[in-house]
Amino acid sequence: MLRFTADNGTALPELCSILRDGGVAAIPTETVYGLVCLWSSHQGRERIYELKARPVQKRLQMLAPSVQAAIAAGLQDDARLERIAKAFWPGALTVVAKATGEYDSIGLRIPAHPFVLALLEALGEPLAATSANLSGQPPGLTADEAIRGLVGQPDALVDGGSVRETGGAASTVVSLLGATPAILREGPISLEQILKVSSPS
Repeated sequence: MLRFTADNGTALPELCSILRDGGVAAIPTETVYGLVCLWSSHQGRERIYELKARPVQKRLQMLAPSVQAAIAAGLQDDARLERIAKAFWPGALTVVAKATGEYDSIGLRIPAHPFVLALLEALGEPLAATSANLSGQPPGLTADEAIRGLVGQPDALVDGGSVRETGGAASTVVSLLGATPAILREGPISLEQILKVSSPS
């Protein structure tokens, strides 16, 4: 396992190379540390499930550099999504929207973490992601916690210090699968805030 620091200038190109080769990395985000691979990498996805001992019916979320990149990867365009994105992204909000292809829906987030945004921009395509921890255990808030208890090790670990932006609070999860947005997991952004921006003005 290669270990980098988030402020190391060599980390980004090396990490891109690892991920493009189907690898898995543990990286900091503004909420918790996450395990990531390329969204398009079936090999990487399988590794994440193995590392976490995660039930296969639990889907991974998508981290993308933009809504347009997510749409190119299979998310369906939705006017509400565009309005929510403008108001809250980058930020601690995951939006579940309809998709085409392999999945009928995808949970999308554009994270407010400078290293992750830089990584996504450098890759030019979305990542598949989930919290870095053994399934059922608390998510890691430091680099060492992120890999503790995993079934094996990821190919790379990026040390970004302790999570501070949200104090480890997970993102709000909102569903756009119905006629009205619905909260699936409470978080920093309220349903009232989402409803206020999701309807046409």
